[in-house]
Amino acid sequence: MEFRALYPDELEKWLDHVTHVFSGGRRYFSNHWHNDPWRDPEGIRIAVDNGTIVSTVRVFIRKMFLHGAPVTVGGIGEVSTRPEYQRRGLATQLLKDSIRFMESRDIVMSSLHGSQRIYSVEGWEKVPRYYARQPLTAKKHGGWEVRPANFDDHAEVEKIAALYDGYARKFNGTFVRDDMAYWTAWVRTESPNAWVAERDEDIEGYVSVIRDETELNVEEFFVSDPVFYEDRGQRLFGDLLSNVIAQIDAESLEVIYPAPIADGFNAPTIEEHGSTMYRINQPEVLSNSYDSISDLLHNQPQSLSQGIRSHHIFWYTDGY
Repeated sequence: MEFRALYPDELEKWLDHVTHVFSGGRRYFSNHWHNDPWRDPEGIRIAVDNGTIVSTVRVFIRKMFLHGAPVTVGGIGEVSTRPEYQRRGLATQLLKDSIRFMESRDIVMSSLHGSQRIYSVEGWEKVPRYYARQPLTAKKHGGWEVRPANFDDHAEVEKIAALYDGYARKFNGTFVRDDMAYWTAWVRTESPNAWVAERDEDIEGYVSVIRDETELNVEEFFVSDPVFYEDRGQRLFGDLLSNVIAQIDAESLEVIYPAPIADGFNAPTIEEHGSTMYRINQPEVLSNSYDSISDLLHNQPQSLSQGIRSHHIFWYTDGY
């Protein structure tokens, strides 16, 4: 068994492998490669047996906001082993290999979505994500004009990106999006149902949603600083979502969204829904003023604190 990085000319073989193991379809994995401006074959770690890729782990090279500033992070994804090669420790070996790769690139932290023991044994710790649920009724009139986002308009995408940057850094775990190619390729593909709220020809809010029968899941949401400092975006959030519901021809829907945004922690229903696991690769880079990784992600310094239960968010748009 050979453990190493993927060679650039093996991409199609690797896509064959992940498509065989997972049910997501080849296009999903191909998009996650070709739409990623930070893609690096060295970040795809593979186990090869007699010329066949039998197990793999991919490190998505990113930066995330932590206490208002960007830190490098390696997202662990596409952990997959062919059924006939499972229970041989291949994934564990590749996780160890991915840690060495991240250390060689001075990547400060690592994150992944899961809760299996295989990750906790190698140092990843679970940090809960909290979601709010509340019903919203269709309403076409409000303080803003609501319409679909136009990713063909470069100037509009730049405005959206600037809005995102100011809002996302108020939380922990949100990814930095400082390459326009990420917006025009990845975000555009992963958020096909994105909307903006305009007032006086100025974009003041953005939301991306997925409808599931009677539910509307918020993939991400952000507002301008002036709107945020009025009421943390609560009124715009309600107007924007109610307008979207009206425009998709629904009467009312149960809206599910990260509790730290708008006024989510005061919603009728708050639940822990999924989690992100984090590993600190370079503790010397981070502040020592935290008791655990969970404490580090949930809390903000006083200058950024919003007085809420948790400041930890991961937008589904950035999912890997």
